[in-house]
Amino acid sequence: MMDRFEEKLLTALKVEPLKAHRPLPAGRPAAVLLLFGHVRVTEASLETVEPQLLLTKRTESVETHKGQYAFPGGSLDPEDHEEQGLITTALRETEEEVGIDRSRIRILGKLSDLWTVSGYVVTPVVGLLLEPIEDLVMKFSPHEIATAFWVPLSTLKSDETYRQESLTYGPNGDQIYKNHVFQVDEHRVWGATAAMIRDLLDRLAS
Repeated sequence: MMDRFEEKLLTALKVEPLKAHRPLPAGRPAAVLLLFGHVRVTEASLETVEPQLLLTKRTESVETHKGQYAFPGGSLDPEDHEEQGLITTALRETEEEVGIDRSRIRILGKLSDLWTVSGYVVTPVVGLLLEPIEDLVMKFSPHEIATAFWVPLSTLKSDETYRQESLTYGPNGDQIYKNHVFQVDEHRVWGATAAMIRDLLDRLAS
């Protein structure tokens, strides 16, 4: 049941990253929410739950990462509660972007911070939706969110979904960057969002 999955997540969040991170460049603080929900699945008269992860697709109207797939999130605002800080940021942005009230979410912890090419240092916050996905009605911010959808954890774990691509960069194009990619149906999830998913999956598997 979902209680067991919550225990697995809590254990995974205590795991050290498999690869040591270099010191991150300076950047504007931001946070995103990796929100897990669940659907009820009945097989042979036995009801189980299937964990699913929320993803959004950004509109072409936003300032950065236009049309890309992302988790709900944004930059730290001065009014965000000091003690909770970036957790408050992640919850506030989730309310604003997809209309899920923070009272419906239980925060479990955080993954390693990630630097983005847009100049942010992003803290990935992990949380659980406290009700079945079927009972939830989302309301998208028309300026920020084109659509949002839930992806089964089993799909993200599949070898058919995940791959790595080698990208070259630098003045001479002689530096190689390993880009994580998750192909979920017609949705190509890559960049920082895919790196966060990969980090979490590696922790769950360790």
